[in-house]
This record gives sequence, C-alpha cells and structure tokens, in this order.
Amino acid sequence: MVFELMAAERSVHRWIAARADGSGLGAAGAGVLFYLEGNDHALVGQVTAALQARPAGMSGLLNRLAAAGLISKTRAPDDARAVRLSLTPEGREAAASARSVLAELNEHLADGFTPSELDTISRWLAHTASTLGSGD
Repeated sequence: MVFELMAAERSVHRWIAARADGSGLGAAGAGVLFYLEGNDHALVGQVTAALQARPAGMSGLLNRLAAAGLISKTRAPDDARAVRLSLTPEGREAAASARSVLAELNEHLADGFTPSELDTISRWLAHTASTLGSGD
C-alpha cells in the first residue's frame, strides 16, 4: 500500500505539472496559494507548517513564487526577522486557475467510485496524515 500511495502521489504531481501552462506552478506552489487565499499576511512559518513542508524547501518555493509575481513578501512590523506573505492579483488568478485544474483532476480520480468508497478513501488519507504527522 505504501508503494502504491507513493506512486499515486508522483502521478498526481506529474499530472498537475503537465497542466501548469508553463507557469511552473506545481502542486506545492498551488498549496501555498490556496493557503494564502484564506490566510492573508500569514507568516512563512505558518505556511510551512500548514503544508507540512521543510523550511529549506519552502524558502526556495516562496522565492520562486515571489519572483513570478504570485506572492509578495513583507517584513512583519513587530518583528524584523519575520516575513509575512500575501497573494498578488496575479497570485489570485493563478489560484483560481489551479482550482479549475484540480476540479478536473478530482473528477478523473472519483470516476468509477461510489460516494461511500470515496468517503472511505478520504478517511484513510486523513488517518494516514494524522497518524504519521510530520514524519519527524
């Protein structure tokens, strides 16, 4: 099951990347944009924790998203070491586009499964994430 889960994850990432319209916005980048839609001015650490990412990897991803004009980074006024992140108008458009792509993906993945089966799959994935946590 673990091997199949890992293979499925790689397939999902490749599917998303193939539909990124040359933007380079992959699954992780879309995750950042989705998080910032509901958490404007979030701290870098908050985004990192929400995506269960490693700080070093997140730093590079955030730099790429900022260079692409999808997010802005500002120093927190109360702590010069802290950086807050916000979506730019272009980032909001990219998030909407990514949502459309993911809606199509969800349709493909759900095809042939009953709502009950999908509920079981969803419960298993949530259970796996909560049981294993950050993996540290």
